[in-house]
Amino acid sequence: MLLKYKYKLKPHKRQTVIISSWLHMARKQYNYRLAESLNWFEATRTLLNACPLNVSVVPVEQVYKNIPEFRVQTRDGRKKDSNGNPITKKGDQHPNIVNGYVLWETVQLADLTQTKKLFPEYKSMHSQVLQDVMSACANHNG
Repeated sequence: MLLKYKYKLKPHKRQTVIISSWLHMARKQYNYRLAESLNWFEATRTLLNACPLNVSVVPVEQVYKNIPEFRVQTRDGRKKDSNGNPITKKGDQHPNIVNGYVLWETVQLADLTQTKKLFPEYKSMHSQVLQDVMSACANHNG
């Protein structure tokens, strides 16, 4: 569970530089993820949570080409069954596309590790900040 508090910040110059760079990176990430959503809309002329295949402007193979079909779980899940065993286990495969619907937030969250490899400046940001950016983008697309 995450708790939110309000504080009045009085950062030093060095902290101001760090905070402003984090805000800049978060803004870039938000705009990039929003552009992905808009590209999806341009390709299919449908909302993010739908893809009627009979009216798709582009061939279906072209629309789904950059979306991995499955994601592989990298660690045991936190939720436990009645015996105390994790419900989901490391190595389980979960679909990113279900009945023609792309789970965009899942796809984009899985892409964050690749983002940190490609752009080392994102390694300085706390992972929860980037996850919150993804969540805000998903809520915007609604």
